[in-house]
Amino acid sequence: MQFCRFSLFVLLFAVASARAGDLQVSGFGSIVGGTVLSGDGYWARLPEGAGQYQQGLELMSESRLALQANYALAEQWDFVGQFVARGHDQFEPKVAWLYGALTLSSDRQLKVGRLRLPVYQYSDVMDVGVTYPWLRVPSDAYSLAVTEFDGVMLSQRWNWQAGSTKFTIYSGQRDTDPNRLITAIEQYKNEQKFNIVGDFVGLGDIHTTKFYRDMRGLVLENSIDWLTLRFSYLKGRENFSYYDISPNGYRLRFGDEWLPTRFLDGSVQLDLKNFFVVAEWNYYQKIYKSWFTSVAYKAELWTPYVYLSGFKGTQRWAVDPLRLDDHYQSTGLGLRYDLAPRVALKTELTLFSDKGDAPVFIDRNRDGDTDATALAVSLDFSF
Repeated sequence: MQFCRFSLFVLLFAVASARAGDLQVSGFGSIVGGTVLSGDGYWARLPEGAGQYQQGLELMSESRLALQANYALAEQWDFVGQFVARGHDQFEPKVAWLYGALTLSSDRQLKVGRLRLPVYQYSDVMDVGVTYPWLRVPSDAYSLAVTEFDGVMLSQRWNWQAGSTKFTIYSGQRDTDPNRLITAIEQYKNEQKFNIVGDFVGLGDIHTTKFYRDMRGLVLENSIDWLTLRFSYLKGRENFSYYDISPNGYRLRFGDEWLPTRFLDGSVQLDLKNFFVVAEWNYYQKIYKSWFTSVAYKAELWTPYVYLSGFKGTQRWAVDPLRLDDHYQSTGLGLRYDLAPRVALKTELTLFSDKGDAPVFIDRNRDGDTDATALAVSLDFSF
């Protein structure tokens, strides 16, 4: 049934694009397969809780297909909608972006609606695997539980003789109930159930919500020849709630209060002929710090790469002194091969090291160690 609905969705867009001269349809996708070579399991901690691998070959968790429609409403107005179907959600199409764009000049644009939260260097293309060398954007450093917001964004670009500067400001809000990524993270930390012979049988039921209000942010990006420097800043208010679920219903364990929040991110990118180097660091006030750095070498159709990434959480809620901390690092070794201008085949070996007290994924032998080695292959494309 899910595939039927998704096929109908694709067909409707194809028909619409054939009849409407002002409608442009594009898309992208990734077919991702992965397995665990050692350890109890590997989880990339992607948005919505995707990227989980246990035993055998897993083809659903990260695979995705998206269509984007750009409709020219008038000379300066465009309407943009992006729909993404993920294997993690049984390929049920969901609206990712939906906004109106007013082109004020060749260098200035105003957007209103549901937009991608522009906090990271690769925020806009996190799902578009063909645009970057890695099999996935290093998820240790792309850990924010919200990737879209509802609001307004204004961008201005200045072109200089040596490069360009782009300045973006935005404001909005976003409610997640439940917050699927945080719920999955906390479930593994809360209760892992095992039968009498020690087999993992499931997780304890919890429910988390996260509401954001008064979100105000800015992004400053400077590009000079082979160097790109980017800085983003976001502030606002957030309300996080954590509920235990029992036969008697929901019981608030902690949270449910509005607190100020800040998120900072900085990145440096170098494009030196065949070499590509990038480093990114971010800080989520009282929640975590994370980072990644990567080097890739493009030799015609082949691009080998390596990256290092890390995440370190902090204890946020004093009312829960037993709360365990998250601290882990990843090393990725991969290779990309360009089959065509917009088609790439990738493979990546990921070495995950759990350095914290909290279990990051399934801990079958209950020793607190969730280290893992995983292998994945992807076919990325756009059209």
